[in-house]
Amino acid sequence: MATSNYKFLRLYGYPIFCLLTNLIFFLINPYERTFNAWRQFTVFDFIVNTLVSWLFPLLVIETGIWLTYMLHRRLPWEKNMRMRFIVQLISHMGIILLVLYLFFHVPFPEKFAFNQLLYRQSSITGMIYCLVITSIFAAEHLINRLNNARLEAFKLNELAVQAQLDALKLQLDPHFLFNNLSALTSLIEENPSLSVNYVVKLSSIYRYMLTNRTQNTIAIAVELDFIRNVLFLHQIRYGQAIRINISPEVEQLQSDIAPLTLQLLIENAIKHNQFTTDSPLIIDIYIADNKWLVVRNNKNPKRIQEPGAQLGLKNITQRYLLLSGSKPVISNTGSYFEVKIPLMKKNAKEHAEHTDH
Repeated sequence: MATSNYKFLRLYGYPIFCLLTNLIFFLINPYERTFNAWRQFTVFDFIVNTLVSWLFPLLVIETGIWLTYMLHRRLPWEKNMRMRFIVQLISHMGIILLVLYLFFHVPFPEKFAFNQLLYRQSSITGMIYCLVITSIFAAEHLINRLNNARLEAFKLNELAVQAQLDALKLQLDPHFLFNNLSALTSLIEENPSLSVNYVVKLSSIYRYMLTNRTQNTIAIAVELDFIRNVLFLHQIRYGQAIRINISPEVEQLQSDIAPLTLQLLIENAIKHNQFTTDSPLIIDIYIADNKWLVVRNNKNPKRIQEPGAQLGLKNITQRYLLLSGSKPVISNTGSYFEVKIPLMKKNAKEHAEHTDH
């Protein structure tokens, strides 16, 4: 409130109160002496009368604004709104009555009709104006307080959403690192020379993960480049036992995706299935109905499932609920396991900033 310059009140208040002043003082006057007096007015007299009509609402509005600035430091609305309203209203009325008293003791010519009747009309009108102006300031405070409360709630919700996203992202790093360190341990024993390339690729992939850990969404094209590096690691270990087919439509898609979504789904397929070169694990990535990114793999379930098998799917589901309000569609049939990921437009992460609307 202290930083407000009240442009809106000044822009609309002056003409409205000036019009009301003229209607009350002249057009609704019970006597006709005002109209008869105008016949004796010169151009200068009309200018003086017009200035007085403008000065009265200006006096009411500007003294109200001045009081608001002054009382904001000593008796802010937040401290005691009822007391502030009473103090500001009484102070405002006192100032207006004092100014009117001094004004009507100035010896103006009788043709202006600045008499006791007009003095009483001005005093009563001034009191009404003071009440209206003080009520406007009180209403402004209530509206600002409501807006501030909504803004704080929005920020808290935004922080909560971001905290949940960050927490979910943190789940990815140890999960990914644990799986690949286990694979690297086996690879070092089987083929030490290839383990060097494996470490280089792993380092490059982990650098990608660290670089994009603050991103809630990322371009699908960027994610696909990352997936090719991930596939390199898996193919070093499994060879042609794992095959990933990416549709050309996916390559050209101008949409965003939650980072590491495809990597988690590929890991999920590897973890759940057994496969060989003769009976490979085939993962197809394609577009469905122009609104889903589909990751589908054939099934040959392991007899003994690894612990924590649902971590990746839970992670993806929670992230998409936070980011877009939609969750992936998971289908587990006899022959295939399929996950439909809702496509997000560029900068879809902004959706998370408006979840309270």
